[in-house]
Amino acid sequence: MLDTSIYPKIDLITYQKEMKLKDGTKVLFRPMIPEDQDALYEFFKSVSKEEARYLRDDVRSRLVVEKWAKHLDYGKTLPILALKDDLIIADATINRRSFGWKWHLGTVRIFVHKDYRDAGLESLMLHELSRIAYKLGIEKLIAEIPEVKESTLISFKKAGFFVEASIPNLVKDRENMPVDLVVMMKDIKPAYDEAYDYDF
Repeated sequence: MLDTSIYPKIDLITYQKEMKLKDGTKVLFRPMIPEDQDALYEFFKSVSKEEARYLRDDVRSRLVVEKWAKHLDYGKTLPILALKDDLIIADATINRRSFGWKWHLGTVRIFVHKDYRDAGLESLMLHELSRIAYKLGIEKLIAEIPEVKESTLISFKKAGFFVEASIPNLVKDRENMPVDLVVMMKDIKPAYDEAYDYDF
């Protein structure tokens, strides 16, 4: 059984962190709150039709964003926003379960505004998500990325993720075309941890 008391804690209600991009631009990381609904919708409206093809959810739908805002549950889905001058420029999430055989895993998704993709924001957020995951007691992070998104794959590799599998034609885009899916993982805690009491 994992003794989570040995790990640092994080208060998700008060969590905020200021970071700097490559050019010195200051950005603020914090969890999404219900009041972010309109700003998040405006952020996702900038997603091109071509990019939206490969996203899991129809992020350009106001109804989808409204549902996220109304049903926030950090225990299941933790959305971390990156803001510059109160404007959302990136959205990342850690999805997890509190019980069952996947309680120790977190699934990561991230989307960065096109104007900030060369500024190092994606890698910065992925490193921060890893730190948050550690404090939440998550052991491994998993990401499922369409193989067409090469720049995203590179960012995940730089953040310490490795390719676990590449599965041809596993998913379909919004035009119903098959797409290869790359499964990437990152170890947050070592395979053997003294916090465990092994009974075998």
